[in-house]
Amino acid sequence: MSVVGTALEQLLRLIYRRALKIAAFPEDERDSHYDLIRLSCCAAAEHIGQSPDEAAVTANDMVQFVRALVGIIELGGGSVQERSGDRPMPTRHFGSRENSTRRI
Repeated sequence: MSVVGTALEQLLRLIYRRALKIAAFPEDERDSHYDLIRLSCCAAAEHIGQSPDEAAVTANDMVQFVRALVGIIELGGGSVQERSGDRPMPTRHFGSRENSTRRI
């Protein structure tokens, strides 16, 4: 796997673990966590050269992504507390034979 692919995989795992933690909180306690994500993402985007306006859009997009992921986790059923944030996400190898369907 390329360095970029590895970095992307690690970033997605980090976001997934963060979403798991947020999903464990009651809804009325989640906004402060989304605000922290927004602030850190905005700062990071500005650090890599985005204008403040572009960085704000990037940060808002990230918060929307995390909110959607939290919603998906909640719809997944079961208790969020039973899931381990340290357990790796299942890996899918798209295009491999194990996930392909046979058409006749």
